[in-house]
Amino acid sequence: MRIFRHYTELPAAVRGGVVALGNFDGVHLAHQRILGTALDIARAAGVAAGVMTFEPHPRVVFNPNQPSFRLTPFR
Repeated sequence: MRIFRHYTELPAAVRGGVVALGNFDGVHLAHQRILGTALDIARAAGVAAGVMTFEPHPRVVFNPNQPSFRLTPFR
């Protein structure tokens, strides 16, 4: 797994790929389905697959007075 903090860091080899976008704060069954579908689409198109998530969690940005909760901490 490679982590990119900004789209300008993406190597040319992964540009034009398929991206699963969401708050992946734990990979439960629904997230597995989303990621699997993105991977299937990428494989069929012969392109790279990736995941884009958010840090900090949007809940922290839009509702800073509420305690934050994550199933899995961001590394």
